Amino acid sequence: MPTSPTLSHRAARSAVRLILVASLALTAALMLPAPAIAETRGSDVVCSQTADERGLAAEDLPDISARNAIVVRSDGEVYFERDADAQVKIASTTKVMTAIVALEHASLDTVITVDHAAATVGESTAHLREGDTLTLGTALKALLMPSGNDAAMAIARSIGATIDPASADPYATFIQAMNDKAAELGMGAVFTNPHGLDFGVWENDAMHASARDVATMFAHAMQNDDFREISASTDNVITVTGADGTERQIELLERNEILGQQGNIGGKTGGTYEALSCFVGAFSRDRDEIYTVVLGCEDSDIRWADTLALANWYYAHMHTAPVLNSERTTAEGELLVARASADDWTDKTIDVVADDPEATVRFFDLEGELALDVELETFGGDVERGAEAGTLTLTQGDETLATIDLVTAESIQAPSLLEWGLIQLDRFVRLFTGEPATAPSEVFATVPEV
Repeated sequence: MPTSPTLSHRAARSAVRLILVASLALTAALMLPAPAIAETRGSDVVCSQTADERGLAAEDLPDISARNAIVVRSDGEVYFERDADAQVKIASTTKVMTAIVALEHASLDTVITVDHAAATVGESTAHLREGDTLTLGTALKALLMPSGNDAAMAIARSIGATIDPASADPYATFIQAMNDKAAELGMGAVFTNPHGLDFGVWENDAMHASARDVATMFAHAMQNDDFREISASTDNVITVTGADGTERQIELLERNEILGQQGNIGGKTGGTYEALSCFVGAFSRDRDEIYTVVLGCEDSDIRWADTLALANWYYAHMHTAPVLNSERTTAEGELLVARASADDWTDKTIDVVADDPEATVRFFDLEGELALDVELETFGGDVERGAEAGTLTLTQGDETLATIDLVTAESIQAPSLLEWGLIQLDRFVRLFTGEPATAPSEVFATVPEV
């Protein structure tokens, strides 16, 4: 039976409609920004040189998608950088500087008052109300744990008055103190508010910092025991006093989702439409503390993945190994560093061992090849066990990683008069045979293996 014209027209219109919908969907998808993809880059910097300059393979680099990143050890040495000096928006990681200034200008029991401006700032909040009072210690927890913008404003306006009691604008006084501290720490950052908001009424604020700046201020903050304790705290309940004098408890949201995991001992989140997802965190494994910064991550999941990727990359390439490595031992079972020539003899050497055979060295394997240098003393006459025998030095590039003293592991007597005469005769013969006049020194120590 032939198909009716009405049904054919309906089918045609439906097909056209489906094609139009599919086309619009495809066009919309193409217009959306491509999601960031985790990647390794030859331009990423490892220990002051780009990966390309070091000839590093992709598998030697952290696979991250953050626009800006850095890894710094607590001693200040930088191990990884990605566009770490670009001045960008850093969102609520700003609150680390807010905490620094507050802690350096007031005690933890200083009373913080929540005024109207603090209570109504909006966005990320610790649920403080106008008229609330709380101690600085409590306010810092409300600042760092849930990233309370209300706490940031309350701290700035209260501590600003402490910094300069005569100031007509305590808030501006506090912001100036933030910038003064940044300059003192050698940062290129500019702060215009204590919370990091960069949209709405804060959109035109000329606030910026780099990943290196964020790492610098966080490393400084971690030198303060109160900051360390608050940043690492898992006690998320605070008590505040309301305007009517009654106390109430507030349960805070912990925004650091990796706290206590894989060595994370604290950190500060951040996130706005322009800054995207950010995090600065501290890790400690085997008493080795580092600070990682990721800025400009597409979402929170990427922020955590990138942060852990950086921490795991660092610890995977950082090694602790014995300074002394040797496959030879003395008769007593000590690791044998070398056998040194006994110059008075033609056929004798002296066993040399480390004065501290348990010494260890810590090194980052991507920073360059290790090299070993053993300098031995010249021995003549009577030599006692335990006599100074030289040094063993382990280097990596131009850096000396470790130096240990060497000692003799045995005693040796000088030749008697008869023995001396026979030795001289032996050496005369060796002039014709080409043999050495003394037994040569041998080094058995090797560089640590990864």
